[in-house]
Amino acid sequence: MSDNFMYKEAKRRVKRKKAFYKHLTFYLIVNGVFFFITLFNTGTFNWLYPAAFWGIGLVSHYFSVFGLPGTDRVGGTDWEAKEIRKEIEKMGGTYEDLPPDELELKELKKQKQGWDDSDLV
Repeated sequence: MSDNFMYKEAKRRVKRKKAFYKHLTFYLIVNGVFFFITLFNTGTFNWLYPAAFWGIGLVSHYFSVFGLPGTDRVGGTDWEAKEIRKEIEKMGGTYEDLPPDELELKELKKQKQGWDDSDLV
């Protein structure tokens, strides 16, 4: 496998993990709000049915992304870079062999442009 392919595949896997965490967060927030709304207004638990079916979908999303239960559970930028590195190493590649343009994007943005307005046509 080429390193470019492995990088893209690792990045795709990390995005799937990040999407799951967003799904879980949204599930918890929405169902928490529904819980308090129904608790204080009607006192019934009618919100449990949609929460249960949504929960089944959430569990299937979890298993499609992680397989059996795993360990790392954070979604920040550093976590994403760490996960990409781990995925590349799982596929037998090395992180150092990746194209520099993908890895050094932040540094390129910080550099001052090397031209003046008079250089432009």
